[in-house]
Amino acid sequence: MNIKSVLEQIGLSQGEINVYLALLKLGSVNVNKIKLETKLHRTTIYDFLDKLINKGLVSYVIKNNVNYYQAAEPEKLLHYTKEMQTRVKSIMPKLKHLRTQPKEEVIVEVYKGVEGFKSVLNDMLRSKANLVWLGVDEAKFNKTFSKIIIKQHVRRQKELGIHERLITSDKTECIYDTKTATYRYIPEKYFEPTPTAVYADRVMNLIWEPLTAILMRNKDLANSYKKHFEQLWKIAKKEPLSKIRKIRAGE
Repeated sequence: MNIKSVLEQIGLSQGEINVYLALLKLGSVNVNKIKLETKLHRTTIYDFLDKLINKGLVSYVIKNNVNYYQAAEPEKLLHYTKEMQTRVKSIMPKLKHLRTQPKEEVIVEVYKGVEGFKSVLNDMLRSKANLVWLGVDEAKFNKTFSKIIIKQHVRRQKELGIHERLITSDKTECIYDTKTATYRYIPEKYFEPTPTAVYADRVMNLIWEPLTAILMRNKDLANSYKKHFEQLWKIAKKEPLSKIRKIRAGE
């Protein structure tokens, strides 16, 4: 089955397809390299990149004030549209063959919007690793992400046997009531509400405005964050200062 025709059938435009396939082939590159490969105008390339980023199929990292773009793992297409899973699977070997694995010691990927964050959640599930979280404000998560997203993620965590430990403020408004998570509490004056998740060899920082997930892959970096978490976990309290609201996560 032809790669381009399948990608077009799942909703990608010809321009998006050309840019996406070029990035699979080239790896992490700037717009000039994409222009040379695709023969497209720079302005249209930026438009296609924005669309691919919003779909969770492309991420970027900034080096010396220059954006370097790279295609997400081909498996992301399976999460982008379940209805086309069969067709996507048929071209997966070819896509993997095209993709150049980044050779950088530290891999940084940027995901924008709700769809981008869902890509990170799926990566967490694929890792099958337990997680630790710092700077968690569940009230903010509850307002930002739909109940369906949270419910599906918690259900998959339970199925895979994944457990989370989370450190939040002792004056937090609410927490999720789920068997897959354990919370501890630190004084609000020491609490920094920037969510950071650590799992496997990855560290994810979540920025709320604009909604952006920065995913870093490096074993030493992840281990450093894990050690910091364990130190805080030892001194954190098992109970908050006062009774808090518990949100059913739909297990």
